[in-house]
Amino acid sequence: MKRELAAAIAIPIVLAVLFLAPAFVFNLLVAAVALAALWEFYRIAEKTGLPVAKTVGLAGGVAALSIPMLPRPVGAAEIGAGLLLLGALAAVAPLFAKVELSSALGGAGATVFGVLAVALPATAMCSLRLVSPRAVLFLFLIVWGCDSFAYYTGKNFGRRKLAPRVSPNKTWEGTLGGLVGATAIGAAGGTWWLAPELGPVAGAAAGALASSAGQLGDLVESMWKRGAGVKDSGTFLPGHGGFYDRIDSLLFAGPVLLAVMTYFV
Repeated sequence: MKRELAAAIAIPIVLAVLFLAPAFVFNLLVAAVALAALWEFYRIAEKTGLPVAKTVGLAGGVAALSIPMLPRPVGAAEIGAGLLLLGALAAVAPLFAKVELSSALGGAGATVFGVLAVALPATAMCSLRLVSPRAVLFLFLIVWGCDSFAYYTGKNFGRRKLAPRVSPNKTWEGTLGGLVGATAIGAAGGTWWLAPELGPVAGAAAGALASSAGQLGDLVESMWKRGAGVKDSGTFLPGHGGFYDRIDSLLFAGPVLLAVMTYFV
């Protein structure tokens, strides 16, 4: 009941912001959720013994998530300079925090990796919003549809474990069911209202590629949590875990769908 109630409240709010509010409001929503997910990622890293420089990492996350809101496009050189600065600050932070020397390298690496794996990929949703609000909905339906098809296929037909050490309940049959379902959603979206610019063939390819990336993203987060000995990344969303739990697939699928739509549109 808590899971369904949380979804019934959250989904209409997200869709209202997506379709009825200006783009910058949606960007702010993405930034807030991504920063919360980044915080949860750092908490997971800390449970494995890594001394993360959370202040540096969150500042880097804010900078990355601010890119879509800037009045002019940011060049590759500027992004590169920002990443170099982030790396330098993350490397220096353990000196002032007086952490164990044996953990300093891992902590600095986790600090930078969090920005690269959570904050930066989240900006793909903002870029898709610039293409069209329908493109963001297309992403949501591909990921959500893949999850639903994978769940019901795995529950009814699952026999062979996909990655038992990481996620014991996932099966190859469920994964294949999710891929087939997302491919069908992609083809339908490319044919009708969601992404008619793609057409059914490119839409099907978008669904297949984005959903495959999304399933990998889910497995990756499961690996982090399994290594840290935690079930959920957080407890903010009743029945759904944390923010990172909710967007782990989107962080992988979003950049893939953006690349496909940029190429074809």
